Amino acid sequence: MAELATQFAPAERALQADVLREWKYFDTDSPIATLLNLFPEVVLILNPQRQVVFANRAALDFAGRHDMQEALGQRPGDLLHCKHSAETEGGCGTTAFCRYCGAVNAILESQQGDAATKECRITTSKNGAEEALDLRVWARPMVVEAETFTFLAISDIADEKRREFLERIFLHDIMNTATALKGFSWLLSASEDDRESLRSYGDRIAFLTERMIDEIQAHRQLLAAENGELKPKVESVNSYLILQDIFQAYCRPDVLDRRVLHIEGDSAAVGFRSDRTLLMRVLGNMVKNAIEASSPGDMVKMGCFKDGGEIVFWVNNPTCMTESVRMQVFNRSFSTKGAGRGLGTYSIKYLTEKYLGGHVSFTSTPTDGTTFEARYPREWRGGPPN
Repeated sequence: MAELATQFAPAERALQADVLREWKYFDTDSPIATLLNLFPEVVLILNPQRQVVFANRAALDFAGRHDMQEALGQRPGDLLHCKHSAETEGGCGTTAFCRYCGAVNAILESQQGDAATKECRITTSKNGAEEALDLRVWARPMVVEAETFTFLAISDIADEKRREFLERIFLHDIMNTATALKGFSWLLSASEDDRESLRSYGDRIAFLTERMIDEIQAHRQLLAAENGELKPKVESVNSYLILQDIFQAYCRPDVLDRRVLHIEGDSAAVGFRSDRTLLMRVLGNMVKNAIEASSPGDMVKMGCFKDGGEIVFWVNNPTCMTESVRMQVFNRSFSTKGAGRGLGTYSIKYLTEKYLGGHVSFTSTPTDGTTFEARYPREWRGGPPN
């Protein structure tokens, strides 16, 4: 039999007869199974090939499986419907994306005899719908009847990550904006400067107020979307006018910080139907991320074109992503800017594909830099309108 290809962890699986034999150590009537089925957290026991030989009741419920027979022999990513687990013949653990998966790395460390605790961000794909999971995994080696297994416990930390974002990022950003707003308000009230200076202070206060409101609305919008409470408001929009509005919002010295923002002259003016607010949120995040990823003096370019029945928006910056960033860029909570800063690119994909009926992709090379594309149908096919 030809050896299965892999880009990370070993791809070979145990024979089904061996999996069944290993399962007998943990079958329903065993003391281990009885105890682990009482646990509220997901618990898996894996053989040396990273295949499930036991899943407790919480694990089966979490994965949407009815009984052990549906889980037996699968790997964790297969069991949880990780979108990358079907990309290679070897399955979970064998793609380039798996190099940055906390679960796979924790399992591999445990197989070397070490205990490991890691965070894991995966995107599941089931019945055509995608869902982002934030997990914490604990992997420990265990020996039963002189055979070594991996004890893997998994906890859903989505609420923890949302709270972390709210406390460490959202409130931090709001406080920074409010502090600046207070400072300019004080200058305005105490100033004896000329009318032009007063107007400048007023303009700055208006900008800071607008930014603070936008930050609050962005967070509320994403929470509503993830809770299934967001209802798109469909209207007729024009692609070029949308670009101009985005340009006006971000072409400010304090936002660009010596970068240059440019709309390509051949950008199309195409009418289509969409939710203007959500579309502006997505494209604004694309531009904001491009600005933050580039360096002073760089040019960030954006444009749009018609491609059959679709309108395509694109944003380019000259910086090339590392492999690590490319593999995790759409994961919830992932960011190059530190813990909790990853909702920008995640929301671009989430809002586009779940609510606007579109598709988001990107390319990143040393020659051409990084380009994000967001494709939308000219005829509305997004979420249910009001």
